[in-house]
Amino acid sequence: MSDAGSVAVSVPGGGGEALAFDGEEVLACALDRAFAPGAPIELALSAGEAALALRGKAIGSKRRLDGRFDVRVRLVSLRREDREALSRALRG
Repeated sequence: MSDAGSVAVSVPGGGGEALAFDGEEVLACALDRAFAPGAPIELALSAGEAALALRGKAIGSKRRLDGRFDVRVRLVSLRREDREALSRALRG
C-alpha cells in the first residue's frame, strides 16, 4: 500500500484521514468511529482538485493509541479516474 501522505476524509457521523491505498480497492483510514466488518461506508474526500465520493464496505476496525480507529475499506464501484486520483493524492 502506498502511504506517503494522508488526505482528510469525512464519513457520516465523523471524519478522519485516508492514510494508504493499495492502488486497486483497499483504502486504509484513521477514523473517529469504528465500523463492523461488512458495514457500508460512504466517504467524501478531496484528492488534489477533485472531490471524490466513494462507497465501500468495512473490512475491519481496530482502536489506535490516539483513540481513533484504523479502518480498512474495500471500495466498490471505483472508477478508473477516481482510483488514479486517490493513488496520486496518497503518494504525497
